[in-house]
Amino acid sequence: MAANVNVTYQDMKDAATKLRTGQHDITQKLHDLQKYVNQLVNGGYVTDRSSKQFEQSYTEFNNGATKTIEGIDGMAKFLEQAAQTFQQADEQLAKGIGH
Repeated sequence: MAANVNVTYQDMKDAATKLRTGQHDITQKLHDLQKYVNQLVNGGYVTDRSSKQFEQSYTEFNNGATKTIEGIDGMAKFLEQAAQTFQQADEQLAKGIGH
């Protein structure tokens, strides 16, 4: 019969850390790109209308993407909490058998 649970606490904690690192990297890249677009529409691409519309559209996209990426933190928290819960349950079960 196959096992229903196979948990490596450290793997789950490591995954949470990796998710947060990725979130930070993506957020930083989005910030850098927004800064680049702002510079572009103030220097290399300046028109009466289209450059302003482009900047507005990009900013809206960037804000939406940033908010979406913030959801990664919730995923990381879930992994940390799940690892802790599984570990505590295992310890409690072991204590019950040890007596």
